[in-house]
Amino acid sequence: MSPKKDTNVLPIIIIGGGPAGMLAAIAASKGPREVILFNKNPWPGKKISAIPSEDLFFSEKLPAKKLAAKFKDKAEFVAPIFKAFGYINFVRLCKKMNLNLEVDQAGHFRANGLPGQSFIDALLEEVIRRGVQYKKSSRVSDVYIENNKVAGIISNSSRLPASEVIIATGSFSSPKYGATIDGYLISEKLGHRVNKLKPALIDLIVFEKYGKILAGETFENIKISIYFNSKPTYSEIGEIKFKSNSISGSTILNYSAEIIEKLPLSPVEIRLDFMPEQPREAFEAWLIKEFISRKNIYVERFLSRYFNDNVIKAIQTESKIKLDKSIVHVTNLERKSLIRAIKDFRITIKAPKPFNSTCGVLGGVSTDDIDPLTCESKIVKSLYFAGDVMDVLGPWGGYNMQFAFSSGYVAGTAAAVNSA
Repeated sequence: MSPKKDTNVLPIIIIGGGPAGMLAAIAASKGPREVILFNKNPWPGKKISAIPSEDLFFSEKLPAKKLAAKFKDKAEFVAPIFKAFGYINFVRLCKKMNLNLEVDQAGHFRANGLPGQSFIDALLEEVIRRGVQYKKSSRVSDVYIENNKVAGIISNSSRLPASEVIIATGSFSSPKYGATIDGYLISEKLGHRVNKLKPALIDLIVFEKYGKILAGETFENIKISIYFNSKPTYSEIGEIKFKSNSISGSTILNYSAEIIEKLPLSPVEIRLDFMPEQPREAFEAWLIKEFISRKNIYVERFLSRYFNDNVIKAIQTESKIKLDKSIVHVTNLERKSLIRAIKDFRITIKAPKPFNSTCGVLGGVSTDDIDPLTCESKIVKSLYFAGDVMDVLGPWGGYNMQFAFSSGYVAGTAAAVNSA
């Protein structure tokens, strides 16, 4: 049962029908005031509903401090937010909604086949159950203030007074799914600085025609090295996914923003090591021994012991070695070419996919003027922010989703306390 609301006082208004806005509504509903949630779109969580269930991560099983560290220069800002509402709190909330999430071996809380829209529907049901007024297809165009304090919002040319307002409009990522710059524009009018928006967490288009061969292939534990202007800059064991003319995967998405920054100035190359367990010299010595001991088989049959047909075709394309050639007749030059194709497979980045395909953006409302303990504005009293309308971006996975939940909870709780 939701607390009885006092309809004789001004309500708390939340702008945005995504995860941050709905968590803010759930948290704010614990207070005595009426809560009204405005959603510009005809249904909630439009961006989440478009994410394939296999790519949908809700959270990460990490304590607040370690989770915050993943946000690099924003770690100090997000740490108290995660401390107030972490993955344990989120899992408990899901259980109340009859959504039993399980963590995988990598520590991700995944959808496990649950469509994003089903999750959002469950959240909305909880929001309404708690007595929150939900207004769909209702765009908020402005927030007005009096005496440097929030006084209300403007929607459909009408003024609606409010005691507190929470901006949870999300980032401008994936505009084809309903994302807008409304939250940024409203924030700027109220005196908040909005840092320049840049694409991030986005697939990268490649020059090479590997799509026909490797499209659909995913490598989860492959060594990925990123070269800027022929100089190695980043290297890690990570994930890469091949699509028809582009590459994706968590590692690619996480470095995509930096790659995009470099592209106009220098060539960017991704180098893959399909067998990262051994250094190159040790691998070459091993390969020579293998060739000697298996000299009566063909190259293709030898490679089939370690790779599937698609990867073999890609290696053959890169090395130019003939697959029907007997190993005993492979020359030193051909062997070195084969080693390079396996240990130093090269992909050249052409450009990012269009902005419509972004899963996140760098930029947004500056956190310099937001109190991380309450998510309240330092400029306008009773104005709060939740989710990625703020200039906060973590790595690919459940990190940004957890930030949306956590900041929504913090903002909603603070709004309820301050308006009591």
